[in-house]
Order: sequence, then C-alpha cells, then structure tokens
Amino acid sequence: MKIKLTAIITALVLMLFATIPAGAEVYTVDAPTNGDTIYIAGDPDMYPIEYYDTDDKEYKGILPQMYKKISEDTGIDFSYINSGTVNEQYRLAKNDQVEIVSAHAKGDVDDLAEEVHILTYRKGDKEIELCVGFTSIASEDLVRTVTTALRSVSSEQVLRLAVETAAADPAGEFPLWLVFVAGALLIACVVLILIVIKHRKKAKEARENKLADSLTGIGNSLYFEQWYQNFISPASSSLYYIAYIGIDVQRILQYADSAVSEEIQIYAASEIASEARETDFCARVSDGRFVLAFETPVEDQAKEFIEQLLSQLNRFNSDVMVKYHIHFQAGVFHLNAPNIPCEKAIFNARQGFYRARELNEPYVFADAKLLKREEYVNNLRKRLRDALDKKEFRLYVQYIFDGKGRVACGAEALSRWDSPEQGMISPTEYIFMLETAEMIDELDFYILGECCRTLHEWKNTKKGNLWLSCNMTRITLSDENFAERFKAIVGQYDFDIDKLVIEITEDAFAASEKQVVDSIGVCKQMGCRIALDDFGCGYSSVKDLYDYPIDIIKIDRVLVGESRSEKGKRLLSGIVKLSHFLGIKALCEGVEVEEEMAASTEADCDYIQGYLLARTNPVDEPSAERDIIFA
Repeated sequence: MKIKLTAIITALVLMLFATIPAGAEVYTVDAPTNGDTIYIAGDPDMYPIEYYDTDDKEYKGILPQMYKKISEDTGIDFSYINSGTVNEQYRLAKNDQVEIVSAHAKGDVDDLAEEVHILTYRKGDKEIELCVGFTSIASEDLVRTVTTALRSVSSEQVLRLAVETAAADPAGEFPLWLVFVAGALLIACVVLILIVIKHRKKAKEARENKLADSLTGIGNSLYFEQWYQNFISPASSSLYYIAYIGIDVQRILQYADSAVSEEIQIYAASEIASEARETDFCARVSDGRFVLAFETPVEDQAKEFIEQLLSQLNRFNSDVMVKYHIHFQAGVFHLNAPNIPCEKAIFNARQGFYRARELNEPYVFADAKLLKREEYVNNLRKRLRDALDKKEFRLYVQYIFDGKGRVACGAEALSRWDSPEQGMISPTEYIFMLETAEMIDELDFYILGECCRTLHEWKNTKKGNLWLSCNMTRITLSDENFAERFKAIVGQYDFDIDKLVIEITEDAFAASEKQVVDSIGVCKQMGCRIALDDFGCGYSSVKDLYDYPIDIIKIDRVLVGESRSEKGKRLLSGIVKLSHFLGIKALCEGVEVEEEMAASTEADCDYIQGYLLARTNPVDEPSAERDIIFA
C-alpha cells in the first residue's frame, strides 16, 4: 500500500501543539455502564483524527482507536451512530440521541453539557481547539471515565496511532525509502520543537500577563472567570461559596496618597491568596475589590472561614485604617444551584457586600431574602432619575427650638420619596442607592431649590424669622461645578440669605477635600451659615472644626442619649463648652425624653431638636404647627 506521508506530518504537528501530558499511562477504572452501549456522533471528515472509511463502512482514525483502547481498559462499549459521509453531530446532540459528540472544533456543536479539550492545532492562520463533548444524557461517571482516559494518553501514543492510521492497508509493505524520509523528518521536527517551545513560552507569558493583576500579582477578573467556568462543575457547585471582599479606597485616598492604598491592597491579595486552599481561587476584580471562591461543606464553616480571613485582613497595621476606622468587609454567596453563571455569582456576592457596608457589619450572606430585597432596591434605583424629573421627592421639616425648648427658631429640611408604585419610601432606603448610583448631588440640589422656595414663601409670615438647614453631602460639595449650580438655584428666589444653613452630612466622602473647602467657602461668602451634622460620632471630627468655617455643630443623637448617665452629662457639657470657646453654636439632636431635654438645657445647649418637641412633617402641613410658638 501507499503510506500517507502527509498524515504523519499532520499528526506530528498536532502532537507538538497538544496539551496531552507526555509519558502518561492510561488510567483504568471500573466501567460505569453496566454493559450498556455508549453512542457516539463522529465527524466523517477529520482525517487523521477521525474519519469514515467508505470501503470498510466504519469510523477509523486516532480517536476511534482511543475509544477501542478505553473499551479494553474499562469494559465500556462504544458505537458510532448514523455512520456515513454526512456530519450529523449537531442534529444528534440537539436531540440527545448520543452520549458523546466526538472530534469537533470547540463551539461548533450546541447543546453540549460539557466539552473536554483534547489538543490545539493551527489551520492556516486560525488556531483550532479540538474537543470531545458530552450531551446531557451522559452520566457523570461516563464523563469522568472517558475524560480521564483521553487525557492520560501520551503524546507518543498519539504519534503511534497517527502512523497506524496512515498505514491503513495491512497488506502493504513499509517502503525502505521512508526510513530516510523519517530520519530527515526527525531532524526537522527537532528544529520545529525548539521553535514551538519558544513560541509557546512567549504565548504562555502573554496569557499569564493577560490573566494577572498588575498591582498585586494574583489573578484578575478574566482569570477568575476562566477558573470558575473550568473548575466548578454542576456536581461540585454546591460545595462552593463566592466571597466579595472590599475596602473603601476613596476614604483611604481622602487621608493618604495612592501608595498607601496600593500597599493595603497588595497585603490583602497576599493574605487572600495564602488562605486559598488547593481547590480555591481568587482575583482582584477592581480597585479595592477582591473575589474568592472557596470550598466548604456547610455554612457554619463558611462563616468561620470568612470571619478569620477578615480578621487577618483588618489586622494590617495601617495608620489610616486604624485612625479612621477603615476596614475590609465582605459579602458571601452560596452556589446553591448548578450552572449559575460567574457574573451572576459575583453580582449576588456583591449585594451582600453592599448590605454589609450599609449595616456596618463585617460580612453579610446573600441569601434568597436579601437578593429579593436587592431586586426591589435595583428596581427603585432604575426609577430614581424618573422620580427626580417628576418631582416625586417631597420636602419635610422638623422644627428646631431654642435652648429652653420653648420657641421654634429654625427647622431642618428633610426629604421623602412619595412613589406612585411603592408609596412613601424612607431616606434610609434611597439615600444609599443615590450615592452608589452617583446621583446624590441631584437630590441635594433638588432639596436646595425646595429650601430656597420655602424660605421665599416664609418671608413676611409668622415663620419669617426661621432659618432652614439644607443637607449637603461631601460628594456634592466636591463637585467642581458646585458654585455655579448653587448660585443659579439661590438666585431664583427672594429671601434673607443668612436664613439658609448648609448642613454638611457625614455619611458620604468626597473625592477632593480641597474642593469641599472651596465650596463651603462659596456658601459662606454669599452669607449662608454652615452646620456640621452628627458631631462626636461617625467620621465627623474636631479637625472639621479647623478645616471648615463652622457656625453650628449638631451633637449626634447617640451622645445625647448617653447624657442620661453622669459620665454622659459631663461629655455633653464638655462638647458644648468646646463649641462655645470656638465661637460655635451647639445643637442637641434626637432629644426624645425629658431626661435628655434636661441634660441638654443643663449643658447650656443653644438649640434643641427631637421628637419630644416636634416630629417630622410635610412642610405644608398646618396641623403640625398648632402648638408651636415661632420666634
């Protein structure tokens, strides 16, 4: 017979690019089929890998011989179905008529439950990934057995099978001249091997660089996605938890430079990677954000694991983290169902992280109840812009009284979302959404306009002497266009500008502290007064009294509540004395019981605000003013 030399060359090139480990032995396992036949859909025209011999009317090639070897080692019976010259792999797979879809290029056949990469080769300028696929009717034992057997075949065995395929006619003689050709071919192959090794080394380095995070050296989001898709199978998914771990980089940058932020993240990456076991994998997916897939059988162990990891991360000795109470938090999602896409798993874990931040908890598990709530929140978030445009946010006020609690001298402006679909929505729900959606400035400026309109309407009425405080987040104050927008809104109304108090809230942080100072300076120059909210707790500090031209401090309700003890009284009195020493008025907020009222009065507080004296009501609600005496 005539040897098909081109087939041998093709097989050699395939072998050089193959990912099959060299020198491996065939791994023998018990047959999972109990004597049943496993049906295969083959490609009749993929010589020499697999092809249909029209003379002998059977499939031949490398893969058919491999299946024969697997059959001998495991006892599995294989049979090609619908043998012929027409490729019917797509139809047979779609109709679940076969367990195995044999030689095919990756992605060419739909409706496969799993694909096993066999080898990679080039066809012209295109790189082809050759796979063997399994349909949904293939058992897990079958998939595992065949996959193990295919991957254990050595490259030498691939070459031998290729030669046997080319020498298909057993009656023919092996020509002597082929020995010389083979010798020359061997030399050529040595040169080719060296070229290929160099090429593959460069390709490997390029792939690794593409999958590596440049700052920390661990994997990036693409790396995590590839590991997730290739490592977590439907059978093992229930053992995995996805942790979304993060730290507030913006707050770090408020107090330190980028080098400190990078140092913290490099440490975090090292700790997360070191805690990851052989079956776990992790990545840095964005600035200050990490994802870890870790395997554990029960939720209690998952909680213990994440607690220990967070404890280790927050043990980092950073002056910024310690001084400003900045710490790592996490959201955790259990892969409680098979075939959950990687993107959705990370999204669910991230919802737990956001909830942990909202509640100031170390971590939160994203269970069904939380995810349902987040779905509700996301729907609201999508409506925020429309709600602002339609002016669904209503202005509410809570009156503020003099130090004796007898006369109303001012009020704080608050907002409520009056949604046509959900009814009245509390600020605790939508403020955080606006911040994460980067729309909090829109609400701030909207309420500023409502405050100016209200002061305009109060002028020359019994409320004409009241001042009105308007909340402004530091995010809004850090907007470089703040001054222009602020002046444009204020300029639309006629009122005494000193009646407008800009109240700096402490629940959000600015990207530019200098811009915040400049914006507050603009308000002050126009004649507004400046108040500092929640003084004494949270992130507001004595330093703010130095940085900003403060006229009023609002002492946090937590400290006011603690004034019912002797130590709390002394602390409240000390804060009021400090403010007076600096020429700043003091306001006690959250006064709800007589003891707190007495302590505030005894401390010589200038203003008092709380439910004991007046509740929060719509600005145009006359009944709320029935028993109030205005200054």
